[in-house]
Amino acid sequence: MFTSVVLVVLYSLVNGHNSNNLITYELTFSDLYSTEKLSGNVINVDNNISAVSVLENLPELRKGMLNITYLIYLCIENVNLQYMEEGVFDNQNISLISLASNKLAKIQSRIFDNLPIIFLSLSGNEINFIENGAFRNMLSLRELILSQNKLTQISLGYFDNTPHILFFDVSFNEMTKIEDGSFSFLSDGDLTILINDNAVEEIHPRGFENLKIIQLSLSNNLVRDVPVELFTKNKIGMLVLSSNQIEEFPDIFSEETNSTVKRVAIYDNPLNCETVEKLIDSERKSGPSCFLEHDRVARCRQN
Repeated sequence: MFTSVVLVVLYSLVNGHNSNNLITYELTFSDLYSTEKLSGNVINVDNNISAVSVLENLPELRKGMLNITYLIYLCIENVNLQYMEEGVFDNQNISLISLASNKLAKIQSRIFDNLPIIFLSLSGNEINFIENGAFRNMLSLRELILSQNKLTQISLGYFDNTPHILFFDVSFNEMTKIEDGSFSFLSDGDLTILINDNAVEEIHPRGFENLKIIQLSLSNNLVRDVPVELFTKNKIGMLVLSSNQIEEFPDIFSEETNSTVKRVAIYDNPLNCETVEKLIDSERKSGPSCFLEHDRVARCRQN
């Protein structure tokens, strides 16, 4: 919880590239009660302020509009943001940034270059294209949220010297497959990867190779075949594969496979009865917990 809340209200008097756009903002200080309204062309934030929230129309975020000495949280959400100029975040000292629920369609190269943030949300935009190097030299970044956009793939080229991401969310996009090494940019720490609610049909055997994953969610996709390498080449705690098109499941629970998965959520799939019995038997032998819907288990046992 932040020690203070800062509300900054930005109102653009004209919509477009006019340099006379007026920025009106309200500051709330650390006591959570004292406020001050200011107007100008630049948001100036010093050490007495920990959070800034933009509340009104801001189609463009251009270089020189921010002068932030120190800030925990910058929130620019649901303000019709469509364009960010390269360099807008240069030399800004911010820990957390949310640009969610706007109209960004493209993330340019180096837009966040060297930005010392630990959290970045771009959720709920219209992003369908990310240039190589868009997330460059972000040495402190731990959480990256790209959910609810229009991405069809994740490319290694997006990331350059950004080695410590632990939480990566690309749910509710338009991805159709997990390619070889798609997620090798992620940290070697304990990862959470959310790819649920896409259109993934294919998982490459090395799509998550050599990763240590606390939770991997692929629910609500179109997966039919689950490669056994998903379990033999990684360490996975919780695997969520519910609401896909899986009929058969690889034999991952034998000693030869040496899988580390502890829980598998695989309900709402057209599993054949042989697979259902195999999962039940594995769980009975102290294997991983397998979440199956009761009616499917009952139907198989009636046959």
